[in-house]
Amino acid sequence: MTYTFEIDPAQVLGVRTDASLEQIRDAYRARSKKYHPDLGGDEWAFRLVARSYEVLSRARVSGRFAAEASAPTPRSAPTVDPVTTRPTDTEGASVRKGVRDQVEHPALLVDVELLLLRMELENPYDVIALPASERNLSCSLNVSWPITIPDEAGPGPDRTTIAPKVAAVFNDVLVRSQPTSSWQDEGATTFKGWLSYPTAQRCYGGFNLIRTALNARGLGVNQRIREIIIPRDTD
Repeated sequence: MTYTFEIDPAQVLGVRTDASLEQIRDAYRARSKKYHPDLGGDEWAFRLVARSYEVLSRARVSGRFAAEASAPTPRSAPTVDPVTTRPTDTEGASVRKGVRDQVEHPALLVDVELLLLRMELENPYDVIALPASERNLSCSLNVSWPITIPDEAGPGPDRTTIAPKVAAVFNDVLVRSQPTSSWQDEGATTFKGWLSYPTAQRCYGGFNLIRTALNARGLGVNQRIREIIIPRDTD
């Protein structure tokens, strides 16, 4: 017999549902001091705390991603590559660029961000000893189109013909890769969505499916990798 029940991660951590990533992190640290098994706490309760931190952190970053993707596209030409990312962002995540396909026009590029959540390693050598599938708590692919396009690039192809292609690729990968959860919002000339996976290996597999399917439709990917580390600080 299987028993299931639901928990409210915000209630577990004692934060509002609209709490910032910093507030969520602080609440996690406070409860870690109380429930961490190494400090005499209950292991099961600590697992709930860690799981709640994971869920809320992912929701916080995904919410920010959706807001950024729906923001108006700037029309002034940037002084740098519009898709260049910084080594770190304002909320402490490390960010690095991945592959970027060569296409005839920037409108044919689809933003695909790999978001990785993992626990801080207690032993630095674990980065070698442990496979990524064991180091990561969860991973997701955040898909957004179009990217920011500089004025000098010109109008480019008809965007109403591209959005359905991006949506078709997303839905195809949704079925083929079987993520643990997903979300999407499709417009006539826009698309944004995410696919969540339990391991980095599954996440990278989903990315490869997306890239292959986009390339087959004459589109390309602009990839970046964002990693958020859940601290083990129990001081």
